[in-house]
Amino acid sequence: WIDLDEVESPNDDLRLRAYEKGAARFARGEGMWYGNDAVYFACTSGGQKKLGQIFRYVPSPVEGTPEEENQPGKLELFIEPNDGKLVTNCDNLTVSPWGDLIVCEDGADDAYTNSLVGVTPKGEVYRFGQGHAAVELAGCTFSPDGSTLFFNVQERGWTMAVTGPWQERAKPS
Repeated sequence: WIDLDEVESPNDDLRLRAYEKGAARFARGEGMWYGNDAVYFACTSGGQKKLGQIFRYVPSPVEGTPEEENQPGKLELFIEPNDGKLVTNCDNLTVSPWGDLIVCEDGADDAYTNSLVGVTPKGEVYRFGQGHAAVELAGCTFSPDGSTLFFNVQERGWTMAVTGPWQERAKPS
């Protein structure tokens, strides 16, 4: 962690000052969710090919205490696709009741964009829903009982509710 002064940042330079002091830089951070004892966050245009990245932060068991210095949390690159057919411009995300990430893509031109994509805890990617190419899917989350997946179609202002045999996906493969 890096301490910064003037965090109100009236000059809109907080990120630049933090980077100069050694903070990590993330490209277009968007979705973030806590699940599986970790915080996942998407960087929509991150990575060498600018196809996006998902990072995972596993907090220290003593997060926020002086002991954290001896038992720090762990930040790791969870996935960075090198092929746009896997994931393109990951955006909003959630952790499913069975532990996989569900990711909304924010692509524009490719036949594989604007899909709902699953990512297993091992980093394996699968597609299970695709929107019309001219819309952005966003804001995915599950109902409290885990039976319904909700997501938004941004340009239309629609919220979709999808039920399915989620328990089938939860079975070990």
